[in-house]
Amino acid sequence: MIRWSIPALVVAACVGYLIYSASGGSAEYYLTVSELRSHADSGNVRVAGVVQDDVQKSDGGLHVLFTEKDATASVPVDYTGTLPDIFKPGITVVADGRLGKDGVFHARTLLAKCPSRFSTAPYTQ
Repeated sequence: MIRWSIPALVVAACVGYLIYSASGGSAEYYLTVSELRSHADSGNVRVAGVVQDDVQKSDGGLHVLFTEKDATASVPVDYTGTLPDIFKPGITVVADGRLGKDGVFHARTLLAKCPSRFSTAPYTQ
């Protein structure tokens, strides 16, 4: 009995570690625009909000300035890089970067949260 308990415990510990380490990437946390102001000095953060209608593109679309907003606050975002295909006003985006002293969020990466492709429609026969 004891002869099999130790290897079983080691295997269980390894499986537990693998589950813990694999779920770390999917459990990434991001702030809302409202929460961003209270975490301004924390360095790099992720912030989620809805893209507003003031999108300004330059450098062939590789540099973009826009406002990201949640229910109660907004922040201007400055991003240089390739935009997600579905980037447009009204789409929720998660920007990874830091809030500058100028009040502008300087994003290093920009991810669009994909809207649901499926909608519920009444079943007709």
